[in-house]
Amino acid sequence: MVIGFIGAGRTGCTLGKYLSGYATVAGYYSRTWQSADDAATFTQSRAFCDLETLVNNCDTIFITTPDGVISEVWECIRHYNLKDKIVCHFSGSLSSGIFSKSGSTGASCCSVHPMYAFSSKYTSYLQFNTACLSVEGQERAVQEMKKLFEALHHKVFVINPCDKAKYHAAAAFASNYVTGILHIALQLLKECGFNESDAIKLLAPVILNNVNSVLENGTAQALTGPVERGDISTVERHIGILNDENTFNIYKSLGKVLVSIAESKNPGKDYNGIKDMFV
Repeated sequence: MVIGFIGAGRTGCTLGKYLSGYATVAGYYSRTWQSADDAATFTQSRAFCDLETLVNNCDTIFITTPDGVISEVWECIRHYNLKDKIVCHFSGSLSSGIFSKSGSTGASCCSVHPMYAFSSKYTSYLQFNTACLSVEGQERAVQEMKKLFEALHHKVFVINPCDKAKYHAAAAFASNYVTGILHIALQLLKECGFNESDAIKLLAPVILNNVNSVLENGTAQALTGPVERGDISTVERHIGILNDENTFNIYKSLGKVLVSIAESKNPGKDYNGIKDMFV
């Protein structure tokens, strides 16, 4: 497999570096020569001056650009000779349906998404072996991507193209939205007089223990706290001090979710009283 990357950001650099020991990385094309050259240097590959040359030198094309550029890239390369080539994009929210009229190109197309935080162009590859991936699209492309990543001991899930947006929303809730919730917690502690460093130290055991409990036991068994106990007076006190409207609304919205989880955990318990707190 000879892979060419269109896009030289964090995803492209991580995958290129990670895969360079298992496949041939031909190199990179980017909107700026400097980005392509930096990525090529990092992966000991080549920087391409134009898209067509990259396509002609590869049997597999990885589009690792921002989501909004994928369609534009495809419209450029689908007019080149793609016969028998594999074309993949790595968006979590877009499906392989973005490869319009792919049947007439002779290429087999798919989308691949690693459930992984690409935090750095130059170090994220070090932990990429922990990532699980999802793939959907045309059969040959799906099977080739499964073969590539499963050979590297990754768990690869085949999903329905119609579910890509929902799948990506799940990832956002588990990552970005958790960051938002933790930001609120830190802000409340700062209002109590803690500096950020001390607030993080204070919360760290609670955060880590809770996440580990969810991963080991599921959300129902991991749930603790005033909602699960049915402690109306504590919830009332919480609501009484939440002066920020956004924080207040988030607390109530998540409270409804927690009640639902609590009811599944304790089916014989009456949660009607605390449920009224979140109306």
